[in-house]
Amino acid sequence: MKKLCKTLVVMLVIAASLTGCQKKESSEKKILSFSFVSPAVEAVITESAKTIVATVPEGTAVTSMVPVITVSEKATVNPASGIPMDFTNPVAYIVTAEDGTQATYIVTVTFGNGGGSGGGQTTNPTEISGYIDSNTTWPDLGLPVDYIIDGMISIDGNALLTIEPGVTIMFTGTNGGLWVHENAGLRMVGTADKPIIFEGPANNPNNGSWDRIVVESKRADNVWEYVQFLRGGSDDYVWSGVIDLQGAKVSMKNCTIDGSLGYGIDMEYETRFTAFEGNTIKNCAQYPIVSEDWVGLLDLTANNNFSSNGYNFIDARCRDIRMEQHTTMKALPIPYYMENGLWISGGYKLTIEPGTQMYFKSGENVYVEDVATLIADGTADKPIVFRGMEDETSYWIGIKYHSTKEASVMNYCQILNCGEDDAYFHGGCICIYDDSRLTLTNCTIGKSYYYGITLDGVELFGRINHGNNTFVNCGHGNVWLESGGEWNGVEYESGQILNDLP
Repeated sequence: MKKLCKTLVVMLVIAASLTGCQKKESSEKKILSFSFVSPAVEAVITESAKTIVATVPEGTAVTSMVPVITVSEKATVNPASGIPMDFTNPVAYIVTAEDGTQATYIVTVTFGNGGGSGGGQTTNPTEISGYIDSNTTWPDLGLPVDYIIDGMISIDGNALLTIEPGVTIMFTGTNGGLWVHENAGLRMVGTADKPIIFEGPANNPNNGSWDRIVVESKRADNVWEYVQFLRGGSDDYVWSGVIDLQGAKVSMKNCTIDGSLGYGIDMEYETRFTAFEGNTIKNCAQYPIVSEDWVGLLDLTANNNFSSNGYNFIDARCRDIRMEQHTTMKALPIPYYMENGLWISGGYKLTIEPGTQMYFKSGENVYVEDVATLIADGTADKPIVFRGMEDETSYWIGIKYHSTKEASVMNYCQILNCGEDDAYFHGGCICIYDDSRLTLTNCTIGKSYYYGITLDGVELFGRINHGNNTFVNCGHGNVWLESGGEWNGVEYESGQILNDLP
């Protein structure tokens, strides 16, 4: 018995030793070559995208072609090499490594010389649903519709979806879209002749026939050019857009958003455009762009087109421009709608370009902190406009100016429809406080129930350089002195009303 036990122990030790010495199973799972014997064609493998394209002569029967496939050592492929397959539509080949992990390659057969013509070998579009978790390319299949998407496609992990020029994508219903998660990417670069098109089902030509493109990613390869987003935005709740950028970073050039039940683009907090040029947003029921953060709005440029939208303004729901560097607000072809007013803070300079228009919601104001420098230097042809959303007397509060920076300038500005409608505050369209400094010239100020300008503190007399300003329809007078005092040999009383600044 003791001898038997000793033998068993020795066998177990040997088995454990052999197990410890076993070689780790291979994880290699590549298609190394893919070809056909008849006709003799060697396919092109794009390993990064896991795509394989074989170009065969026009007229080749593709319904029963026999591929010759080589794969990584110890890997297998399904369908197997030598098995006849119908390549009328793209075919998926799954490679399984020795350790059981898998990779999927999409094999496409095209006719003729290739040449980026998009093939034409298929008769039916490719249907897609679910998720994408590895680098994937959607080539142009040469069809009226190349890909049909059912539901919301999730792009996960580090996957990059690349959509090639000329591709048309149709969503099956109002829940259809793409969702690009934080570490994933979406690259769509079409051309003027071969745009990339997103559209809803053929039996629904209405706005809102599909949902949206959601992007959470800040990847540098989020590049979109010559892409058309047609009749999306199915959800008309207040923050819905055809493009929903959730703290994303995107380059967008020469793209078109045409039709939405809500917004064109919804820019959530910390969204950035690395480029936004040559785009058109039209026929949206709401605003073409809405943002809750000034960071993204400051990336916009003038060479874009916005037309036939329900509200043809940039909806700036944000309030604070907290500057950490010198900053420029660009003049756009349509006004900004200042839904929550504007708070200018930080020890840097905000420059507002000539021609910029800001329309304010009722009850909102512009607040300029004492450490901020404001350069609103318009021209006679391109004034900078601060006015109410409605052309009504004292529709919005106006400008509360506290800056002590000598460089601050307001020139050729229109400050209209403002001033608090409250006798206690004696609110002017511009209220200038304490030790503020400002050059105020060639401005038009008015349509105020009470005053055009309120000066709160006689010590600021002489700190305001002014000239050639015009007051329009200021109900109780042009300039109100909140405090009295002596300036330049003249005694001013508290509550005195003047025709112009002293």
